[in-house]
Amino acid sequence: MTEKKIKRIISKPTVSVKEKPVKEKEEAVEQTKELKKDGKSKRVCLFCQNKTNPLYTDMNVLRRFVTDRAKIVPKAKSNLCSKHQRIVTKQIKYARHLALLLFTPKI
Repeated sequence: MTEKKIKRIISKPTVSVKEKPVKEKEEAVEQTKELKKDGKSKRVCLFCQNKTNPLYTDMNVLRRFVTDRAKIVPKAKSNLCSKHQRIVTKQIKYARHLALLLFTPKI
């Protein structure tokens, strides 16, 4: 009995799809490539753009990379390169130890 069920599931009727002419297919491929290029802008690191490094004394910049719950923002959200993301995390931790930034949010 299970073989009959399997055969029924496998042998579903196929729907015939009309194929597009070759020129239309090529145009569609080109359009999708253009959309992929234009769809996402390239992420640019803030510090690489300005050619600077983050410092523990620059509180306005460091607050940008800390959430309202006092957590360090991950690299995917901060749009930093890995080099500067590591430096930012170290500078935030250093600023916390010097009591320039809070470890926990104010209630």
